[in-house]
Order: sequence, then C-alpha cells, then structure tokens
Amino acid sequence: MSTSQNYPFNPLQWPASPHDFTGDNNLGVYCDDAAQRYIAGTRHITWDGKVFKYSKSYSAALLSGWGAGNASNICNINVTGATVTAGDRTTVLAADSTCGVAADGVLADKELVGGYWITGHGASTVQTRLIIDTEGVSVSGVGGNITLTLEAPVSNTLATPFTEVVLNPYRYLIKGNVGGYSSIMGVPAANRTAAYWGWIQTWGPCWITPGSDSGSIGDTGEERMTYFVGDGAVNGAVALSGGVAGYQPAGCIIDSTVGATDALPLIMLQLSI
Repeated sequence: MSTSQNYPFNPLQWPASPHDFTGDNNLGVYCDDAAQRYIAGTRHITWDGKVFKYSKSYSAALLSGWGAGNASNICNINVTGATVTAGDRTTVLAADSTCGVAADGVLADKELVGGYWITGHGASTVQTRLIIDTEGVSVSGVGGNITLTLEAPVSNTLATPFTEVVLNPYRYLIKGNVGGYSSIMGVPAANRTAAYWGWIQTWGPCWITPGSDSGSIGDTGEERMTYFVGDGAVNGAVALSGGVAGYQPAGCIIDSTVGATDALPLIMLQLSI
C-alpha cells in the first residue's frame, strides 16, 4: 500500500524572502506554470486571510478576475467493484472506456488523487473517502485495474457495491460556468495558459470582473451579496433574472462603494476556506 506522493499537499505559506525556483513558479500564487509542483487542491494562506488552491486549467485559458468552473463530473468512473471489507484502506476499480474527465478511457498516472471514492449508495451504507494515492495506471486505464489508497479505512463491509469516483475538482478548470452546470471553484490569481498549473483564490478580499449589471452592484440598500453568472463575472441580485434562486454566491461587498458612481466594489470572496 502506497501513501507517498510526488508532490507536496500540506497548507503552504509564501514568506517574503528570496526564492530560486525554476520557471514561472518564482511568482508564487501568481504563476502560470507548465510544470506541476503540488497536488491539485493544495491550500495556501496569506497573512491577510486570503486562501488559494493549487489547480490546473483544462481545455482553454483562464483569466484573472473571472471565476473558474469545474469541468469534471461524478460519472466518469461508474463501476460495480469487488467486495469492500471493513478496515481496508485500499480498493480496486476495473478501469473501462468511461474513465477520465473526457470519458474516453484515458487516465493519467495519479490523476485520481484528490478525488473522492463513494460506495454503498444508501441511507445507512454509503461511504465517502478522499483518494490519496493510485497505482496500476500510467497512460490509459482501459482494461486495467486501478488500486486506490484511501484517506482512512472503510467502516462497513459491502458485497459488490455500486461505486463512483468524483474527480479532483481543482484539476479540470474552465473559464466561467458554461451551460450553468459548472460550479465556480475559485478566481485565478493570474492569467492561465490552457493545461497549465497555478493558483485560484477561494476566500478573502478579491476583485472580480463585473457582469452586465455592473452599474447596479451595491447601488440598492441592503444589497451586499454578489453572484457568479455564466462567464465567471459577478452580478448583484437586483439584475439577476428571476432573483437569486440557483445562482452561486460569490461573496459580499467589503467597502461602501456604489457601483454606479465608481468601480465595482472589492468582494469578500466566500467559496472555500
């Protein structure tokens, strides 16, 4: 059973001292890096309370100031596995042609790390565990077995349970909420090249691009909340069609700026701490 990783995953700090890292990584959270340096989802905290998560862009570039959505879904691996035994920290999935974010059978080595294993769907039998390591897959998972190492032992023995794997939500980011089905995971700290690595902000003071109603955000008394719209910008509740039902909250306005008379107010982003 493997519990080691190629990349760090502990909470990170970025002290104000000289650095000698290669490539664009010397920019810290503002990097646009071809090389992976941490596990997707690794948390970084700054002294003023801002939280960043390490991430990868998926099929296109990301833009600073625009929300980035998760392009993956829960059904890319959807199999009935072998018996799950209480006390086990490893389990085996038989890979098939639906593996991977594109559901095309392609799965990179360690790609499932940071994802979630869910089995035993039901009120009293469901078990959810973070995946901390994988073995048995290098390029394509078709026809192969994937051994998953879980964060903690399973608690219930289940015979051939239905099993799903939720892919790491910080590894497949796209600009905005395309089609209304991609939840925003954070706001890129810097412009990101397609398939590159870098950081998205998930909490704390953050400037986010105003949407089509930029002149009304914060204009109305007691309107302090902002919401992500389709392209990753934010709107206030007043201009949202049908009210705010269903829109993803971005955070509250920090200052007393009125949108019609000045720039969009600074937002206290409230996605993940």
